Amino acid sequence: MIRQALLGGAAAATLSLSLMGTALAGYDVNSRIDSLENELRELKAQMQMRDSKVAALEEASEGLGDMPVFNSHKLMISSRDGNWSIRFGGRLMLDAFVSDEDVAGGTGGRGGNGAEIRRARFFASGKVAGDWKYKLQLDFAGNGVAIKDAYISTKVAGLTAKFGNHHEPMGMNEITSSKYITFMERAQSSDIFAPGRNLGVSVAASGSNWGARGGFFTSGVDNGGKGRTTDWALTGRAHFAPLAEKTQAIHLGLSGSYRGFDDNGGPDIEVRGYHNGTKFVDTGTLAAEGQMTVGTELAAVFGPFSAQAEYFWSTLEGNGAGATDTDFDGGYVFVSYFLTGESRNYSAAKGTFGRVKSAGAIELAARYDVINLDDTGFGTDAAEVTSYTLGVNYYFNPYVRMMVNYQNTEFDFTTASSAADADVDFFGTRLQLDF
Repeated sequence: MIRQALLGGAAAATLSLSLMGTALAGYDVNSRIDSLENELRELKAQMQMRDSKVAALEEASEGLGDMPVFNSHKLMISSRDGNWSIRFGGRLMLDAFVSDEDVAGGTGGRGGNGAEIRRARFFASGKVAGDWKYKLQLDFAGNGVAIKDAYISTKVAGLTAKFGNHHEPMGMNEITSSKYITFMERAQSSDIFAPGRNLGVSVAASGSNWGARGGFFTSGVDNGGKGRTTDWALTGRAHFAPLAEKTQAIHLGLSGSYRGFDDNGGPDIEVRGYHNGTKFVDTGTLAAEGQMTVGTELAAVFGPFSAQAEYFWSTLEGNGAGATDTDFDGGYVFVSYFLTGESRNYSAAKGTFGRVKSAGAIELAARYDVINLDDTGFGTDAAEVTSYTLGVNYYFNPYVRMMVNYQNTEFDFTTASSAADADVDFFGTRLQLDF
């Protein structure tokens, strides 16, 4: 039995070896080796071609690290290290209005329908070599081109210094951009007392909830300021925010300015019922050797509610023999409320208000504004000017806003003169866009 099994196994093994030999005999080993060698050569050639392309791409992309970066949220291009940049922007404000100027005795005054391009501005700003900044802003809304901002700024011993045409640091309402003010026009008292932009140099320091700026200024570039003749001025402002949170803030501010005039100089005080309306008060150049002005600021934000107020006192120093000083003062207070729950955006470091970052926001506002020019030194222009303003703002988005204002202004002259009391009603709308 065992012998038969052994014989069977031997026979099977012999048959398997016979079959394997037959298979190997039909297989050309050398051809297969040649085929594999050809495939290897092709693969090597492909690898060399890929390496050449990679090297070419690396050579071509050597400068990509220095390519500028484009900011998709604003028109700004900057270097990758952030030391060089240029940004373009602007604003367009389109106004339409109906007005009525009622003058006692039926003399003078005007009114009717009107429309204007209130502001059409374009600016370029940015950095040069990291430590230096610049801004040039032009306004094309009037007859010709007006230079608004034209300055260079840098850091000096931990302070921010500005050189050129820029805002003198006085008046919260004045130095807040027109893009972000609550009403179509700033308060008339703010316009009378705060000097606006002029040519000079200023230095500033700030912290998380405070700031201060002071500087020396002259009359300003052509069309740049408010057209007031000033040989020189020292102006400063400081503010502090004891509460500075995202939707809650309290602001306290104090500013002062002393302005010197030449022998024939002095301020020219003009008050209208509305922008481009009749100059019911127009003092002409008031003879003075100097002017001292002090301003106070108070503002608060509590969720959708906010309030803001400023008051100014000013004295003109007589420049002739026996000339007396002329005193005048004024201020405003306003409140606003967002029906849709937003808050005004307060910057504790700058001490100003900024952009309302919302779409579909609705804001209601009311303002009281008074200017006391009743000193006898104003002659026939001595008057008290009182304004009441109601406003509604609708924010299509953070960059487009519709404004509707109604304003009543009363001119009460305190001396018998050819100037008659006046009552001015103004209803206006504005569509504004900035970028």
